Amino acid sequence: MPPTDLLSVSAAADLLGVHVDTVRRWTGEGKLPEARTPGGHRRIPREAVDRLRGGADGADRAGGAALPDAGDAADQTWAQHAIVHTRHEAQTRPRGAWSDALTDADREQSRENGTRLMGLLLRHIAGTDDEAGLWDEVGRLSHVYAGQMRERGLSQGEALRATLFFRDALTESTAYYPHLDERPVGAQVALLRKVNEFMNEVQLAIAAAYEAAPPLPATPPVSGPLA
Repeated sequence: MPPTDLLSVSAAADLLGVHVDTVRRWTGEGKLPEARTPGGHRRIPREAVDRLRGGADGADRAGGAALPDAGDAADQTWAQHAIVHTRHEAQTRPRGAWSDALTDADREQSRENGTRLMGLLLRHIAGTDDEAGLWDEVGRLSHVYAGQMRERGLSQGEALRATLFFRDALTESTAYYPHLDERPVGAQVALLRKVNEFMNEVQLAIAAAYEAAPPLPATPPVSGPLA
């Protein structure tokens, strides 16, 4: 691989919007590929960083939605970091039956809707003037997600399990955010509270969509001789 295709740990961290220790941890866990110089220094393939960035620069490379200009620069930087971290966790951490049931088209739509939801979360953090409109849009996107999961035969519990996966990744990304300690403690708590309020509304909207829809067909019993 040509030297120009390899990045230092600090350069990779700058592009990803994460701390250098996070990049080292990801490479140590085998979640991010690395090469070594003759002197033993880590080098990160640029293509791996670009894949992981995905929508972190504001627009998904597959054509997804862009983050809106909501909140201050610090909130925008946090949102970019959260997208990178969550994208990385989704690519590397075991997810379960809900993920296996999704098609490639489902995943592409989920990426786009996820970026839109992150934009709505930014508006919530910034304190948008149109709070009612914000929650209406959250409900709409959550209903789309619930319909997608139902089409794949997934139960309400499995759909909510998927949102728990992303909720955990979003919370972890906030804890790992390298500039979190630059905010006053009260502001740190307020950010986490806003994230939790937002995810509560997403999960409640998904539960409501399932409850309003006809029951899923029961799984037929397995026929054949008894073991």
